[in-house]
Amino acid sequence: MPNQRSQRGKLKQTIRKFIFLTSYQDNKLAETVCRVDRGEVLAYISPFSSELNVSDVPDVEKGEVLLDNRARGTFQK
Repeated sequence: MPNQRSQRGKLKQTIRKFIFLTSYQDNKLAETVCRVDRGEVLAYISPFSSELNVSDVPDVEKGEVLLDNRARGTFQK
């Protein structure tokens, strides 16, 4: 019997996917830069989930580096 991801796990995965789909890929600096903030993520995800836990949404800001080649991005710590 395969393991099933919980509803909370699926929600976290959806949030992360939304953040990366809306982000900017800078090829010159090899960085992924965020284009949304926490409020926009909450507005996007709230219609999908009635059991939204605010602590599941990462505290991201516009212009924040999510991933880079020096391993200093927000999602690399």
